[in-house]
Amino acid sequence: MESRSTLTVARFEDHYYESIAGILERIGWERQYIDGQLAAVRAFATDTVDSRVFVAHYNEVFSGYISVQFYQWNRLSQIHGLVVDPSMRHKGIASSLVNEAETFVIARGGRGVYVDTPVTNTGARAFYMSQGYQQDYIMTAYYDVDLDGVTYLKLFPDR
Repeated sequence: MESRSTLTVARFEDHYYESIAGILERIGWERQYIDGQLAAVRAFATDTVDSRVFVAHYNEVFSGYISVQFYQWNRLSQIHGLVVDPSMRHKGIASSLVNEAETFVIARGGRGVYVDTPVTNTGARAFYMSQGYQQDYIMTAYYDVDLDGVTYLKLFPDR
C-alpha cells in the first residue's frame, strides 16, 4: 500500500510561536533575529486586515511559515519571513506558503509582492526567481556593515 504525503497551509495560531523559534534556531539564526521575527509574527497575527501569517504542516508535522504585510497606500505587500524546516525542504512547502500569501494579497486588491534577502542567500534568490519574482535592486549594508540585501519583486498582471 502506497502512503500519501499531505501538505496543509493554515492561518497562524498562538501555539506556533515555539515551533517557529525552533526552526529559526535549527537553521542557525542569531537570537536578535529570532526575537525580531517572533515580534513581527506577533504583530502580523493580530492585524487581521492588512497582515497574515500562514503555517504549513507536512504529514501533520509543523514545517514552516510565512508572514506578509499589505500596504494600502501602494497596494504592494512585503514578505517579512519565509522559513521552512531544513528537514522538510524540497517538498513544495515554500511554494505553497508563497502561493497562500499571494492569494491573500490579490484578495486585498494588491498589485504585487516584494521580499528582501541577503545577497549571499543563493538558495532563496533562486527560489524567488523560480516563483516569478525578479531582482529589483541591491541595498548596500542592509543586513550588516558587510552584508548587502537584494529585493525581489513580483507584480500581478492587470492589477
